[in-house]
Amino acid sequence: MSVIIPTFNREKYVRKALESVLAQTYKDYEVIVVDDGSKDNTKESLKRYEGKIQYIYQSNSGVSAARNTGIKHACGEWLAFLDSDDEWKPEYLSKQMERVRNNLEICMQTTDCLFVGMNGETRRYFESNGALAKFRGGDYLFLKEPFQFVIKHQPWQIGSTIISRDAVEGAGLFDTRLTLSEDFDLMARVALQGPFGMINEPLITVYRRNESIECLTDQVKKSPIHARESDERIYEKLKEIETLKYKDIKVLNDVLSSNRRAIGNLFLANGKIREARDCYRRALFISPSPTSLGKYLLSFLPLKRQLWISEKRANLKNKPEGI
Repeated sequence: MSVIIPTFNREKYVRKALESVLAQTYKDYEVIVVDDGSKDNTKESLKRYEGKIQYIYQSNSGVSAARNTGIKHACGEWLAFLDSDDEWKPEYLSKQMERVRNNLEICMQTTDCLFVGMNGETRRYFESNGALAKFRGGDYLFLKEPFQFVIKHQPWQIGSTIISRDAVEGAGLFDTRLTLSEDFDLMARVALQGPFGMINEPLITVYRRNESIECLTDQVKKSPIHARESDERIYEKLKEIETLKYKDIKVLNDVLSSNRRAIGNLFLANGKIREARDCYRRALFISPSPTSLGKYLLSFLPLKRQLWISEKRANLKNKPEGI
């Protein structure tokens, strides 16, 4: 097992992340910390771990490049990734590897995680992406052909995921051109390499912190249209994979259409009716649906009327059963 930790200017947190790795009950692993051009005291703070970790410094190239550097220096048959401000529970690796030994054909496996926001609110990640209901009360989910599932239920956490080296090499490494959702992009490609296992237990804590560098959540909140358009480019890129089946492409088109409608909703909320209408039209063209058709037709109404109808629909959708 090779554990890869990319870091950049996180001297305050990287040691806690590393300590959570060194505290693992499973001991057959190596640790590779890739310092992506930190300007703070990250290097000095990690000197105490000399002999316990492999420390690699590179010029700042982004998290994908840092993870790829770690992969290229890794010796393990399995690769585990941990962001430098997150923490594993002590039994994380042991439970991952126990399941791997019982499911030898899987090429990727993920666990649930606790997501802690900057306000301290904690939630389970599988609840957020809708995957929890698929367990039907069970503690493990085995997906023989997981691509469509991964597409439908993204985003995913790479820090709670282990991937076989063979699968990573077969899928290709992290795409260094991406600045958002690069982990989802890789996991989607790996999902075409073989079965996917999911452990219904939160074994990692993922933090969103107030840092000088914006976290992914902040980027999405501040530039939601940019984030959606970035996801769209990933979907389009995935559609170019030659081995995709018809149903795989259908799922990608459905997600593309839904994503384009969401962009339209954002434009509409900003009073940009023409841009919103164009998005609804494109969504209808990508994957025809009553939802896209309804959005497109409503876009010819006055803005206030559109927003009122959208609000009413949202309230009905969120109304508790029995009311």
